Amino acid sequence: MNYYTWHMQAGKKRRRSPIRPLSIITTILWHQLLGMTSITVAGRPIMFARRPNKLLHCYAPHGGLTGFRRVVGQFSGPAFVTPAQPISLTYQSHHTSRCVSACALPQRRTNYLSVAPIRGCQSKQKYMPYSSRNFSTSLFLQLGDTEINEENWQSFSDELNETLELPSISVPAQHVHWLLSNKDSPITPFLASHMIELEGIHPKIKLVRDCNEQPDGKVNHGDQKPQRRKRILLDSHLSSGRNIKENNALEHSPQGPLFELTQQLPGVPENILQRLVEDFEVTYGEPECIHVLYQNQPITRILSKILPSEAQPPPSSYEQIGHVAHFNLRQPHIPHGKLIGRVVLDRLQPSIRTVVNKLGEVGGPYRTYQMDLLAGEDDYFVHVIEHGVSLFFDLKNVYWCTRLEGERTYMIENDFKPNQLIADAFCGVGALCIRAATAKGCRVLANDLNPDAVAYCEDSASRNGIDTSQNGQFQVQCGDARQFIMNLGIGVSESSSPEEEAGVSNLPDHLLLNFPLDSPSFLNALRWWPSGENIESPPRIHVYTFARGDEVRTEAEVAIDMVADGLLPEGGAVEPSKFRGQYLNEELGCNIQAREIRDAAPGKLVICVSFSVTRLLLRRMQGDYGLD
Repeated sequence: MNYYTWHMQAGKKRRRSPIRPLSIITTILWHQLLGMTSITVAGRPIMFARRPNKLLHCYAPHGGLTGFRRVVGQFSGPAFVTPAQPISLTYQSHHTSRCVSACALPQRRTNYLSVAPIRGCQSKQKYMPYSSRNFSTSLFLQLGDTEINEENWQSFSDELNETLELPSISVPAQHVHWLLSNKDSPITPFLASHMIELEGIHPKIKLVRDCNEQPDGKVNHGDQKPQRRKRILLDSHLSSGRNIKENNALEHSPQGPLFELTQQLPGVPENILQRLVEDFEVTYGEPECIHVLYQNQPITRILSKILPSEAQPPPSSYEQIGHVAHFNLRQPHIPHGKLIGRVVLDRLQPSIRTVVNKLGEVGGPYRTYQMDLLAGEDDYFVHVIEHGVSLFFDLKNVYWCTRLEGERTYMIENDFKPNQLIADAFCGVGALCIRAATAKGCRVLANDLNPDAVAYCEDSASRNGIDTSQNGQFQVQCGDARQFIMNLGIGVSESSSPEEEAGVSNLPDHLLLNFPLDSPSFLNALRWWPSGENIESPPRIHVYTFARGDEVRTEAEVAIDMVADGLLPEGGAVEPSKFRGQYLNEELGCNIQAREIRDAAPGKLVICVSFSVTRLLLRRMQGDYGLD
């Protein structure tokens, strides 16, 4: 028996189970009973049942005895197909009908139909019919033996476009605003805006449409005064798909608008419909046909239709850096990177002119990474605007992370005070330093090992009107971070006056060490700072580090112990001590705190540990344990 199979993916991916004799027997019996034209076992459980009326009923994996469940909707086509024979399939469900051309090829991974699950909210799902709650009617298709690539994907625009038929209710115009905006509105869970098929559509579909019907169902003509009624579009999964006005018996039914609504909208509870009729004079409105062009669909929606099954689900996020869209593609997506790049470029131009994929990990002395150009211009010099501050840099030569924007904002709004002195040992292109200088008038001492980052930092500061002269508000240097930290204290300790040394007025109010890979190891440079008798406002240190929790400690507690070991190494301890934050707080008055910044990997977080450099801490670091 030759099997020519259309691959269909329903719901979430399931773990492939071993072939069992019982499942094979029941599957063969099921095949003989329904007259399947194709069948697959263990990993490809999709089939089409041939009926006398030439309807192809599609079955998807479920479990139980037979392992299959019928999917809502039918695929109409020829009863028999031969390899490479072009055929036409019509997908028909309650609320949509679509014709597609295809070609039957034996076990071709590039030819498949996919039905995606509805991921609606719980409040919406409970009103849906059982079948619609598990499957949506979105049709994802790759055609024939033509491989879709970055050069020809736009030629399939007809298949990428979508048409939806949405039911509607006719409402007096004076009730429309209340029904759409009030939290107690009975119609809110059933609006078309909750449909998964309309998520991410831009511009958004207008829920309110003009109504050309009289309340009794008669259509207005140009010489008649239009009624003040509007139509509100509803979720298509609520509709029965029947046009009962074509049925004379139902059209003249004495039941009235409530009967018509219950027949047309079986997915809406009858008590809700009754309230709409009695309180708001609602009647059933004409369905609205919505045409959604691929240009209006979200990128993930387009990619879901054109990427092969092994690349599903498609990449769902990227980082925009100026005119560059930066992806971190997973292994299944890399062979299709050029296609992904062309789709992104087509949808996001002119704001996006370059699409790249990150290769490898951040590494090297300058924390950079390699990039692969997927589409667009080979131009990586970007202009980033962050909270009104302009930054200019070459993305290939420096490190940049857009995800840290929130952390920079937090530091400026919660920790930095006006006119304070801020020192940044790993400033990069200077986003935080420049923002602190412009927003709070802070004086800045910045440093980075990367000469390109230092040059871009100084240039961006000048472009934002900041004084970068030798004695100006903003000073940046290129060098080792440990030496930079030491110099912050050496300049003070060489003061000729004990009173000036005790005041430590030249030490920074805040020192930032944003090098998560190894920040704690630079803390030993603090021992070069003076330990004067009168430190009224101890400098605050902010250390960013990676941390993983263990059996007894959270990620934050592990990060605090890493900082404590950087400040006061235990030196030869058989087993490292844990929970050392209590000692730093109670004995040395450091007021150490930890915050979670972001996820770096599963189970691995970036933690910011902040503490005060007290006189007691500096004396302990300098080996003076006789001071109380």
